[in-house]
Amino acid sequence: MFHKLGQRFVRGLARIVIHSVYWVRYVGEKKLPKEGAYIMCVNHRSVMDIPIAGCISRGRWLYFMGKKELFEKPFSRFFMNLMDVFPVARGEGDIKSIRTALNHLKKGRIVTIFPQGTREKEGMTLPARKGAAMLVALSEAPIIPMCISGKMRPFSPIKAYVGKPFDLGLRKGQRYAREIFEQKSQEIMDRINELPEVYG
Repeated sequence: MFHKLGQRFVRGLARIVIHSVYWVRYVGEKKLPKEGAYIMCVNHRSVMDIPIAGCISRGRWLYFMGKKELFEKPFSRFFMNLMDVFPVARGEGDIKSIRTALNHLKKGRIVTIFPQGTREKEGMTLPARKGAAMLVALSEAPIIPMCISGKMRPFSPIKAYVGKPFDLGLRKGQRYAREIFEQKSQEIMDRINELPEVYG
């Protein structure tokens, strides 16, 4: 009971912050699918990416894969657990985090990940890591792309472009070379980076 009430309070507070302080406007597909498992893939620019992505839909709750460093301090760990963010050890092939993500997807939930694996600095674009495509291959879940653009500072206009779900074409039970995963993950990032032009 406390968990759900806490989530509602924090998401309500996050909505106030992202709209009054960061001036976020959602563009494109503003309503997420009402049901079914999806992987939302978002470019990573700031710690604000989590509340911006998480507040797009009132009807669906998003589960986030976040770096394990976010869980090191007590208050941050409490907040992350409250918001159903689960840790991942970047660059270590974290099997536990993959299993957690797959468990959410099997239950028909939306799992949100950052394919680049780390935050990009202003004015630069980082390539995707192979993990995003690997998760798709293990789940066959469609992808919802999101691109957050604008200067990530208070009282600056920010746009969050949301695209239509798409199938990456990877299937469970098939063996793929590392190069295929890298290629497919980059395909995800290309779709994300194209969204401002598509909906501009």
